[in-house]
Amino acid sequence: MSQDVVTLAKERWQQWVQVSRFAGAPDEFWPLFTRTVTQALGGELGICYARNSDPEGGERWQVVAHWPGVPVEQLPALTKSVAAAVIEETRSCGIAHGVSLLGGWRVGLMGIRVEEERTFLLLAVHLGAGALPEMEVRQGLATFQSAPNVYELHRQVRLGERDALRLAQAIELLGRVLSSDHFDKAALIVVNDLAERFACETVSMTWQRGGNLSLCALSHSEKIDRRSALTALLEEAGQEALTQGVEVVWPGSGKVVVIAHERYAEMQRPGHLLTLPIFIGEQPLGSLTLERQLMGFSHSEQWALRMLADLLVTPLSLLEGRSRPLWRRLSVETWRSVDNRFKPTTRAGKNVAMGLVVLLLGILMIPVPYSISATAIVKTDTMAFIGAPFDGYLESSPLTLGGAVVAGEVVFSLATRELILEKASILADIAQYQREAEKRRGAGQMPEMQIAEAQVAQAQARLKLVEYRLDNAQSHSPIDGVLVEGEPAKNLGGAVRRGDVVVKIASVSGLYVEAAVREHDVTQIAYGQPVRLTLLANPAMTYAMTLKRIIPAATVKEGENTFPSRAEPNEAVPDWWRPGMSGVAKIDVGYRSLFWIATHRLVDYFRMLFWF
Repeated sequence: MSQDVVTLAKERWQQWVQVSRFAGAPDEFWPLFTRTVTQALGGELGICYARNSDPEGGERWQVVAHWPGVPVEQLPALTKSVAAAVIEETRSCGIAHGVSLLGGWRVGLMGIRVEEERTFLLLAVHLGAGALPEMEVRQGLATFQSAPNVYELHRQVRLGERDALRLAQAIELLGRVLSSDHFDKAALIVVNDLAERFACETVSMTWQRGGNLSLCALSHSEKIDRRSALTALLEEAGQEALTQGVEVVWPGSGKVVVIAHERYAEMQRPGHLLTLPIFIGEQPLGSLTLERQLMGFSHSEQWALRMLADLLVTPLSLLEGRSRPLWRRLSVETWRSVDNRFKPTTRAGKNVAMGLVVLLLGILMIPVPYSISATAIVKTDTMAFIGAPFDGYLESSPLTLGGAVVAGEVVFSLATRELILEKASILADIAQYQREAEKRRGAGQMPEMQIAEAQVAQAQARLKLVEYRLDNAQSHSPIDGVLVEGEPAKNLGGAVRRGDVVVKIASVSGLYVEAAVREHDVTQIAYGQPVRLTLLANPAMTYAMTLKRIIPAATVKEGENTFPSRAEPNEAVPDWWRPGMSGVAKIDVGYRSLFWIATHRLVDYFRMLFWF
């Protein structure tokens, strides 16, 4: 018998440990607790009630959990199944035992106070005829009475650890945001961190820019397609939450308007959406939208996100202000820096300030000469590329790089010693073959004579090739000009192959300038426009030229499309001009207003951006 008691005690202890160390939520704990206690006492029905205050001054009991799983409507009310005296005994002593008012059952009652004794729960276990004796029922109830409070203590510890972890993560994220030097970078850090921390497929941030919300960051994406339909719907969803000033949860936001969220969900099908508006004081700044497929966002997660948003809103706002375009920050900071003594406060002062602004605008409308700048290079129409006539070795060259060359002048000579020796050898072979042919003719050996004559013809052909090479061993310049590439004199004895370009000669007559006009300036230029040229070799001098030709073939120069344009000098060029010299050409295109000169680049950029 004692062995059965020990075994029963061990089983109940294990059940108590299992229940008290349960790691789930309270709405999962109470069904487990009710079932465990009812089964441990051999009960047929277990019901856990919570006491609620009645508006009329009384009290009513609400079913929190029950076992087994029967419809709640079929469960008996506490006051109709248990006598009031037994309920009062449970309140005062914590445990009670009595007869059920329904008849045929006994009832074991356990009182439980949780949440720092602000909530009172009562567990009623209905026992059948063959249940445990009253003493054992009371002992069993006493064994499990402390389990809810132990469970609540463990849950509070877990919640504290979770909150401490979230606070540490929030502080770490705040440090990363504060170390960022640009708003877009900080926003990307925030959405990537939230996507990883809350297991979201996508997290996006919108921000107020120019009076409208604009998508500024998308998790795991450095580039944003601002013209897509999804971007527009995300911005509408953020504006919907920002206008109402509340978190929007889809699906299931109650009375909150979710029209924009439903439109976005129809296109993207995110599963679950949560949009948090971001305020600093009462000023709306932006919103955060989180998307998750598997499950919705719990109240604790919403609380954590709100804490993060409140923590990060100030540094993000400061970063956004510092990341604005220079002209916006300059105008704001300039006006702030003006001393109040110099700011117009009277009507006369404001009129003077307005007059100065009008005068400035008038000055900006004054037309002034406008010219287009382009990089320029001096070129010539005549170039000579002189190569080796045959494979050989360089023997001599009278030229130096940059030296003048006269048409017909020897440019370089190839070694001919081997050719002379080869010529002598071939002449000896010819004489030998001729004697052999005469000998065979005298002997009447006609076949042998024909072979010898063929060998003579072959040797004579080789002789002609050698003589041709000897005659062309010296290469001559076909034009007057300047040696601009190659210097054979520094490579004497070096081998050259037939067709290799050894020297390049450029004519110094007929020089012109090729200006590389950028693509966005090409519509401003036309034939016959005056051109002013300054060369790097002599920046103090400017030369007048005329635009003669625009080559309709773009070339890429320094990563930008340019169109070569030919300009010819109006008078004879100086003797020191050489092909390949570089400089800057300014093409005069007429008169333009100062305002147009200052803004046309920006206007063209926005025209391309917005297609107007």
